[in-house]
Amino acid sequence: MVYTAGNLDDESVLKGEKFSVEAIVNDMSSVQGAGQSSLLNSAFSNDEQLEVTLKIKDAYVAELPVGALKERINENELVQTAMKKNIDPIIVSRAYIGKIEYVVRALSEAGIKALAEISKTGYEVEKTRLGSFNFSDNIEGRREISFSINAPIIFAYEVMGASRVATDLSDQGELVLNELSARRVKEIRDENSLRAQKNHKSFGAITIANAHYENFSSLNVPQATQASILMERLFESYNPVFTKQLNSTKEMPLSDERLLDWTIDLTLELLQNPVDHLVVYYTGHGLSLPNGEIVLLQGNVNKDYAERAAKNYKPSLSESGDGLILVEQLYNALAMTNVPFTLIIDACYPNDEMATALTRVSMLLGDKEGDELYYIGNNALITDELSDIGKVMRQIGSRFEYRQQDNAVIFSSKPGAKSGFKPNPVDPYGLELPPLAARILKFNDYIDHDGKKIKLADIIRMNIDSVNGIGEISLSGSITWRNLEVMTNSLGE
Repeated sequence: MVYTAGNLDDESVLKGEKFSVEAIVNDMSSVQGAGQSSLLNSAFSNDEQLEVTLKIKDAYVAELPVGALKERINENELVQTAMKKNIDPIIVSRAYIGKIEYVVRALSEAGIKALAEISKTGYEVEKTRLGSFNFSDNIEGRREISFSINAPIIFAYEVMGASRVATDLSDQGELVLNELSARRVKEIRDENSLRAQKNHKSFGAITIANAHYENFSSLNVPQATQASILMERLFESYNPVFTKQLNSTKEMPLSDERLLDWTIDLTLELLQNPVDHLVVYYTGHGLSLPNGEIVLLQGNVNKDYAERAAKNYKPSLSESGDGLILVEQLYNALAMTNVPFTLIIDACYPNDEMATALTRVSMLLGDKEGDELYYIGNNALITDELSDIGKVMRQIGSRFEYRQQDNAVIFSSKPGAKSGFKPNPVDPYGLELPPLAARILKFNDYIDHDGKKIKLADIIRMNIDSVNGIGEISLSGSITWRNLEVMTNSLGE
């Protein structure tokens, strides 16, 4: 009665400090809800060959103050009706919330074979539950696989009778966790101490350029490689823990399989040596799908396949080797690192939905850059029609759950706009650059009024025209559907 997905964000719910838990579980009864998992069923049926470790991260205890708990009981008609009939309802009085990950490790050679079979199921589950479930394997290296649920879940809870809450519990101290919860949180935190917080927050930076297309040479963009190199230099000037560069070459185009395999290696590295934040800059060609999502064209994409995909492709049809990667797939791969990140996509954002909306409200794209709007309708209706365009812009972003998550995705172009090259601010005689790189790099040597180098988070923020999907109603400029709080807190020093 008390805790649901909808009210855990209620301001009246009190939350304890965060903690983590890690334990080996050797039977199904130890795992809440595990009976519904075919992956865990397979693991526990081979318990002599495999070992299952449960990891719970960012966990906390949530409960209502006694006064608020009583108020909810008094307001609930079903509870009151039951109590009048001398039935004492059982209510959830305290919940334990966290992010769940299972790691299955082989204990023998037979276990490795069992892992390989479970792995097949894992990838199928990940494919059908796009965005909510992550699976990865490292059978040849660590002899293990892992799978996790992206969103926090209630992994345990406590109950008590409604009559006890109504008659026996005191309202005193209702603005803090009760003594039992406070003691439990402290005990768990002491047993599972988190890493000490550093005064200086660390970050890593990655630049990715897809500049070569083996089956589609007319799409080759050397400007992408140049942008990746210059953006890496900018990041290096802020003393990151590391920088990594993944650029295509003529001899080795960047395929979808190579890119996703590379993110798996990155995940393993960051699980061992995490940083506080990850900045990822990606540049290349983008293609819009019928549902409004963007796919990133990889070096092995086939021209005819790409053209058909623009009309018929659906996220559930994504397959390894097709040369297309959904932005959401790249996002989910980075989320597996368990490190907060900012993903910058410097690519075109063609969008049929926006093109239809522009026609409906008497607007035209009238410049060669493909982002300048011209109104040709009735001047008396211009305000309402511009509002309609803003509404479509917000709808396109809110349609995709990953764009609402804490880790921001920044698009260099708004839906419906091209991503034309701009003059190179670092080398005026060099290649032009994708638009967001060109804008950001203008601040390469910028010093503020105090004589200090401007913060990296501030540079990125200044070059985003629409934050939370809100901004000037036009197709020019960049956009994100998040508030950038995570990036600002991590890179703001």
